[in-house]
Amino acid sequence: MRVDFQYERKTIKYLSGYIFKGKNYRCNYLRFDSPYRNAPEGTRVVEVYHFHPKGPQKASAIILQGLGSRNVKFLLWMSTHLSSAGIGSSVIIPPGNYTRVENGSVSGKNFLWPDVRTLVPAWEHAVVDVLASIDLLQQEGLWMKNNCLVGYCLGGMLSCMVAALDSRINETILVATGGHMGMILHESRTTKFARTLMKQGYGAEFFLNDRERLYQVYREQMPRINRMDLQQLVEDQDLHPLLKVDPLAYAHLLKPNRTTIIDAFFDETLPRATRKLLFRELGDAKKRITPFSHGTWLPFEYLLALYILHRLKISDRQAKKMLLRNESPLDVTDEDILE
Repeated sequence: MRVDFQYERKTIKYLSGYIFKGKNYRCNYLRFDSPYRNAPEGTRVVEVYHFHPKGPQKASAIILQGLGSRNVKFLLWMSTHLSSAGIGSSVIIPPGNYTRVENGSVSGKNFLWPDVRTLVPAWEHAVVDVLASIDLLQQEGLWMKNNCLVGYCLGGMLSCMVAALDSRINETILVATGGHMGMILHESRTTKFARTLMKQGYGAEFFLNDRERLYQVYREQMPRINRMDLQQLVEDQDLHPLLKVDPLAYAHLLKPNRTTIIDAFFDETLPRATRKLLFRELGDAKKRITPFSHGTWLPFEYLLALYILHRLKISDRQAKKMLLRNESPLDVTDEDILE
């Protein structure tokens, strides 16, 4: 099965509007048509919340959410503080998640659906939309060379793939994430629905429903993948399609000195083995282990924001101070937002 992240690159026509602001930032809601081929209805418009500093911009950051919607408000909160510190921050809503759900579907379901004809296009679509969002930010002069891609959970998996595909990414930070999609399908508590469907007959194609056979393919093909460059990885028709949308397969392509993975030691969502495997495949990347679970780190986003400043080489005291400032959204109608 062919996995394809190609799309037509052209000038992007988009809609935008400021939806709220703080004392030191404005939030612009950007929307444009996804360039992914055959995007399902309900996911055809890319949604980006771009937080732009009112003062000089020092760097850019893209933040990718995890499955579900609970984490979004925390990531939006972090973006208000990063932008107040001078980092133009964009939260991209992936297709099939949050407000971009396919008609008749459930948020995040397709990324873990036990059928490669549904699962693989979901990952392709998400990667293409992130790449196209960078195109738009670059087109509008909002993407700086000093930049960072930050991904949480699902967003971390996508970030690993995007950073391998796009040389415009300078720093990559993966948070509470893992690899080995086969193990996630068969062992994560999040995929209980998928295992129920497999018992009903789903997953026969490419033997997704055969745990031992699937794990064996991973053991056989991963050593070969680690010797591949990006073109070989994408074009090899003998690889299992699940591996082509698995961060494990792309980890060796990331630059270790520009990559950080932050693990939540008490993560109850992703099996420990999936996190350890991604740690291993990232080689000499910077690795941090925190005493949190999958979700309890979210209220402590100040620490992550501080680390983002560090990786972007922003060390002035005022920027760090802005991360702690209480930012309450203000009415956008009391000033000329078109200036």
